[in-house]
Amino acid sequence: MEPIINTGNKKVYPMIYKPSPNSPDSINCFLLEDAYSLTLIDAGIGHPHYKQFFKEQLAAYGFQINDISQILLTHHHNDHTGMVNDILACKNIPVYASDKAVPRLSFEKDFLYQKIAFFEHLYTAYGVRHMEAAVKRMAKLQSTYEQYEHLKIQTIIQPLTQDSILGDFHIHYFPGHSPDSIAFYDKATKWLFAGDIIFSQGIPNALVDFDEQGAMLPTVQQQQSSFHTLQSFELSHVFAGHQPSFTNAKEVIEQSLRRMELKWQRIEQVLQQGMQTGYQLAQAVYGAKLEQAFIFVMSDIIGYTHYGEMQNKVSINKENEAWLFSERER
Repeated sequence: MEPIINTGNKKVYPMIYKPSPNSPDSINCFLLEDAYSLTLIDAGIGHPHYKQFFKEQLAAYGFQINDISQILLTHHHNDHTGMVNDILACKNIPVYASDKAVPRLSFEKDFLYQKIAFFEHLYTAYGVRHMEAAVKRMAKLQSTYEQYEHLKIQTIIQPLTQDSILGDFHIHYFPGHSPDSIAFYDKATKWLFAGDIIFSQGIPNALVDFDEQGAMLPTVQQQQSSFHTLQSFELSHVFAGHQPSFTNAKEVIEQSLRRMELKWQRIEQVLQQGMQTGYQLAQAVYGAKLEQAFIFVMSDIIGYTHYGEMQNKVSINKENEAWLFSERER
């Protein structure tokens, strides 16, 4: 358990949930108490065990759900939003997130339909649509489309934009892991509530996503740029979404950039062996992890080949239904 952090009249109460005692990662959210309010930053996962943990951890800190004044979300992923509707059922409070998160958190039908079409095309192009993991992913997307009314956040999301201010927080976009990723930065304490923007060990996956027109986003470049932007911040404490919080921000950022370069080098080495499909490339780089962690592996393969194409390092032959990838001649 991380300690309570106390600066002036502000306290941060960590809510750190491990799915199993030996799990290397955790699902983190944070309570921020000041003289006026109790703010929940991110809201965990919607699993019965987590919901019980959440209530017990609140009580251990001397709080209950009705004490929460507002909810701030770093991004739309369901391991950061799980308790939102439970809390709203007890108390009508504002929920803030990036303006880019609104269609995702509201499960807008046009957005969901666009998402299905986007991944149907992409998984076909990368030669993985036949895989069991891809079939399950597409079935889940279809199920989400059909159940959107039940799944959506049951309130009007209060949108936040780049450089807006909410209380003592300055809002900053940090896309890469997701297009709607934002961080909440307190200039006085130099605290950054970062969600899945940066981790103390390893780097968050730059998950494949699309823009408002349905075009694939340059997620790897976005993540790289976000790390560079972070280097200009004065940071005393970074509160992360899935790994321990940390105080050595400069070192962690530099390490994250090196890890991105190593990911690219692994893919580049396989590309040097000749033209191949995305499926073959993923198998060569990740082996059995392709099936075990399909979404994350394919996000890396898709994101880094797109990065290589934009850097004129990768050639993509798009004549066939399944594209062919190779190193560009120099």
